[in-house]
Amino acid sequence: VVDIAEAASFYTMFPKEPVGKYLIQVCHNISCALLGADSLIGYLEEKLAIKKGETTSDNMFTLISVECLGGCTAAPMMQINDRYYENLTREKVDKILEDLRNEP
Repeated sequence: VVDIAEAASFYTMFPKEPVGKYLIQVCHNISCALLGADSLIGYLEEKLAIKKGETTSDNMFTLISVECLGGCTAAPMMQINDRYYENLTREKVDKILEDLRNEP
């Protein structure tokens, strides 16, 4: 049991706490950081009215930052559940959030 807990605590893809319907994982590794990941995280915090590691009051979104998502040529990027979003701008983030809010 200890080995399982240790392995699960190492990987971000195994949440240890309940998460929202949409788990937003923003890459903060070097390529994304150089191309605005911190600004993107700040913008998401503002738009969602939460901080990293928190979930919105409606349990719709959880926001975390993670190490490399493997899309360095398309930075900044984020993963939401099983979808990747690349070359992000504030406008793209607004559209993504709007689309997710309108999903059934």
